[in-house]
Amino acid sequence: MTSQIWAALSDWELDAELNSDKTQRIQAAFEALSQDNLIYRGVQSERNLYHYTRFVAGNPHSLKNHVRRIYMATALGKRDELAGALMDLLWILDKKGPTLRKRIFEQVSAMLSPRARKVISRAIEADDRRMLLELPVDRAVVVNGQFLPVI
Repeated sequence: MTSQIWAALSDWELDAELNSDKTQRIQAAFEALSQDNLIYRGVQSERNLYHYTRFVAGNPHSLKNHVRRIYMATALGKRDELAGALMDLLWILDKKGPTLRKRIFEQVSAMLSPRARKVISRAIEADDRRMLLELPVDRAVVVNGQFLPVI
C-alpha cells in the first residue's frame, strides 16, 4: 500500500501497529484531505464520510465539501446521513443556487425516505429553508450546530 502515511513510516519496524485500526483512521484523514475529486474513490468510504462531515462542520460555506458529503452518503446508502447532508447544503445555500439545489435533489431523492423527500422537495419549491426544520436534525451539522460522530 502506498500512501503518505506509509511512506512517512516505512523505515519503522512497527508492522503490527501500522496495520491497526488507528492507522487506518489516519490514512482516511490523509485521503480525505488530499482528494481533488467530488466523488471519492478508495477503500475508506465510511471513515471519509465522517471526515467530510467534519469538514462541513468546520467550514460550512465550502460547497465542495457539501457535495462530497452528499455523494459519499449516497454511495454508502446512508439515508439519514444523506438527509442531514442535503439539509445542511440547502440551509447554507438558502435562496441561492436554485438550479444546483434542484439538480442535486433530483440525483439523490430516490434514496431519501418518503417523508424526507416530501419535506425537502417542498422546501426547495417554496424557497424556504425553515421548512427543513420539520425533519430530524440529528445528522445535520450546520442546521443543528453540532457535530455528532457516527463511526
